[in-house]
Amino acid sequence: MKPSYTGTFEAHITVKADNLAVREKFSLLCQNLNVKCVLIELPGGVTRSQPMTASYHHGAFKDVLQEINAIAKKISKAHFEITRIKLEAMVSNRDIPMEDMEAQKLPESNYFEFHIKVILSAGDNLEMLKKYCLQHDAHLSANAFKKLVDGKQQRFITMRVYGVGYKSAQQRFDNLLILLKAKGFKLSQQQREYAVYDSNLNLDTGWINCGRE
Repeated sequence: MKPSYTGTFEAHITVKADNLAVREKFSLLCQNLNVKCVLIELPGGVTRSQPMTASYHHGAFKDVLQEINAIAKKISKAHFEITRIKLEAMVSNRDIPMEDMEAQKLPESNYFEFHIKVILSAGDNLEMLKKYCLQHDAHLSANAFKKLVDGKQQRFITMRVYGVGYKSAQQRFDNLLILLKAKGFKLSQQQREYAVYDSNLNLDTGWINCGRE
């Protein structure tokens, strides 16, 4: 029997929006659809600008996926080209693989994804943060809609882990957090999710690992 992953999910629908006018139109559509609009800017990769929705849903995987596909149809009808639909289960959901052997029986396209926010003051070294993250196979991104004052910058750290259970994946992320805290970086808002549906892994090519090690 296929896992239901019943619980809470975060969903993202990414669109192609190459200019400011199209992005503003997409932001307005998101308001009308009652979903959050996010513009993720990546420092590298083949698709460095990724406008997307962000919304939370509750239920079983198959039912939530139907909800997301219904939203995606409305976005398509508004003449936006959808480049990815992604559905992430919270790690507290049912059927999340805890052990490596469990994870290896599930689709290879599934993966754990960890996020944490970093606030950099004017004196913090962004290049050193990037170096420490790469040492642990983690990567930086930014939300272009978030503007800080007093010379501060906000970055998001993302670590994607394939082919292992939650215990192993969380340990890898914890090792990075221990290092960053020791170096004095200010961390907040940790997110721990398990991607159970990703229609376009290749969208992140050149920025983050897009397959099992």
